[in-house]
Amino acid sequence: MTGTASGDGQTAQVGTMLPNPLRVVVTLSGAPQPGKTVTWAAPGAGASVGSPAAVTDASGIATTTWTLGSTAGTQNATATLAGATGSPVTFAATAAALPVPVIQMTASASGNAQTGVVATALANPLRVLVTLSATPQAGDTVTWAAVGTGASVTPPKSVTDATGVATTAWTLGHTAGSQSATATLAGATGSPVTFSATGTPGAATQLTLVSGNSQSAVTSTAFTNPLVVKVADQFGNGIAGDTVAWLSLHGVTSVLPAKAASGAGGLAQASLTAGGTAGADTITATSAGLTGSPVRFSATVTSVPTTASVTVGPSIVFTSVKNNSSNPAVDTVAVNGTVTWTWAAGSIQHSVQSTGSPSFTSSAIQSSGTYSFTFTVAGTYTYDCAVHGTSMSGRVVVK
Repeated sequence: MTGTASGDGQTAQVGTMLPNPLRVVVTLSGAPQPGKTVTWAAPGAGASVGSPAAVTDASGIATTTWTLGSTAGTQNATATLAGATGSPVTFAATAAALPVPVIQMTASASGNAQTGVVATALANPLRVLVTLSATPQAGDTVTWAAVGTGASVTPPKSVTDATGVATTAWTLGHTAGSQSATATLAGATGSPVTFSATGTPGAATQLTLVSGNSQSAVTSTAFTNPLVVKVADQFGNGIAGDTVAWLSLHGVTSVLPAKAASGAGGLAQASLTAGGTAGADTITATSAGLTGSPVRFSATVTSVPTTASVTVGPSIVFTSVKNNSSNPAVDTVAVNGTVTWTWAAGSIQHSVQSTGSPSFTSSAIQSSGTYSFTFTVAGTYTYDCAVHGTSMSGRVVVK
């Protein structure tokens, strides 16, 4: 290398030419040697030298330029003179990574965390800032996307302005709740930038049946499940606070409350109780002006049965034949009604053991056959198994 300005130890960005050339001096017995051909090389992907072979000048100096390769970190180049002491001479340089653009929401008025009605445009645009080494970058293309059915951004691509800002308008999707949109700049730190928004339901347009239809219950008992309807907008998003009126058309059942406001998820419900007379009934749920209103539920009131059947086993279980309830198996019979317990095929040892008060006569412990009892006094009778205790249980309601 030359004593000064050799070009060793420089720093530049990857893929760029070093600011100063590389220089070596060739001497013979201390005297500069002109006309000597020096071979230059720069290994590494993308690296190169300006003159692979350079001839020493009158001062014995040969020079070349060095363009750094594409890998950040320490890189080397060599100067070779065949047969010379000190050959090859190795130069080192530091390759700095290229600065990467940064994309982020603008510090103010970014448009993040807005709330709007589904399927409508948010009040404020989405805004991102693109910088390079903390300097706003104009002319970069940002790609926008919105997630969800019916969601959109306009425009889907926008170019940063002189202040490095790109914008778009966001129309929310059809589903109420949390929604998201993104701003993407290829290769940028922070990309994609994710924006959030909350979609609220639109105006109430429809009333639909959710559950509780086509139930039956014996006279003077409550139906098992409530009647449930949903108040929703055009996309099915539930709307709270809408009043629903309930009515039994034939009076065979009673429904409470007469009016109920829809709650979370747009659901409104009422409980149903069978009257004292068997028959069919229609119950309506009404919210004026909504498509589907009134919603109609059918319900059947049956007389209290005079018989009931319960399956015992084969494992540790009592199961009502009528309603498939188990542990407890729950059955209802009229006064003077009879319940018959039948041991399932392959059953292990079980019994029907009366517990609590009022009581009834218990069965023997057995693994097959049947046991029947006629209940002559109204009340709720509970039972379990003398072998397995409360691990298997049942209840008989006598009316």
